[in-house]
Amino acid sequence: MKKLIINQIQHFSLHDGPGIRTTVFLQGCNMRCAWCHNPETWSKNMSISFTNFRCLQCGACVDVCPVHAHEILESTHYFDVSKCILCEKCIEVCCTKALEKCGYLMEVQELYEDLIQDWRLYEISGGGVTFSGGEPFLQAAALGEICKKLQNSGIHTAVETALGLPWNVIEKAADHVDLFLTDCKIFNNSKHKKYTGMDNEIILENLKRLVQIRKVAIRVPIIKGVNDDKENAEKTAEFLKELGQNILSVELLPYHNFGVEKAIHLGISQQEFVEPDKKQLDILRQIYQSYGIYVED
Repeated sequence: MKKLIINQIQHFSLHDGPGIRTTVFLQGCNMRCAWCHNPETWSKNMSISFTNFRCLQCGACVDVCPVHAHEILESTHYFDVSKCILCEKCIEVCCTKALEKCGYLMEVQELYEDLIQDWRLYEISGGGVTFSGGEPFLQAAALGEICKKLQNSGIHTAVETALGLPWNVIEKAADHVDLFLTDCKIFNNSKHKKYTGMDNEIILENLKRLVQIRKVAIRVPIIKGVNDDKENAEKTAEFLKELGQNILSVELLPYHNFGVEKAIHLGISQQEFVEPDKKQLDILRQIYQSYGIYVED
């Protein structure tokens, strides 16, 4: 039985596809978006998050850490994640949950049994299960297996993905995914690479192939000063229009800084951006609509 590395499971989700859903956040991401709001999912394996304001500076973690990754100096707790060997001893002795594990293994069958408990909510609301991340297709084999089991039970499946992987990886699991929630972050390739760490050529090519076989809802994170300009919206809208009717909608997602604090807990330095203006969002919405594309509210 295959296993999935999971970050968290969020029940009664209302924003990750139609109806009431359960969203499963998987570990691992091959992109490094400068504005990422889930940096705790970057690592393909388990990691440890440290929340400073919860720390009582009791020193228990210092005493048990075999590699001296924890220090308390002048009433300040320092956690050197580069030394951490993930033995979890510090988590076990932390009484305030200042130290927490990010990521755990679940067998496909175990996850399936958890997810079908909400089948009645899915049924009455037209909902289902959404897999997010991170990048779910980094665990494509197990992802395809769990989606197949859910579909066989009549449960709608959706995957939130950036499509930044070889097509054969995505295609193997695509048969068991009812809806793709696909990011289109920045249309300009060099700018896309600057802010995400990856070219967008493979992403756009995969999207062309995907719409031939599956329905796709597009999500565009709007970052002020990065991709909130008219040119990016016009080029993206023109590209999407040419892809045809399987592009169901575009959703504009205004930047928020929730990931900045999370990144600090993980020892990651993340740039903080500015939230886009409502007026500019309205302009971008009108651009997509002018190309005949439905824009979600």
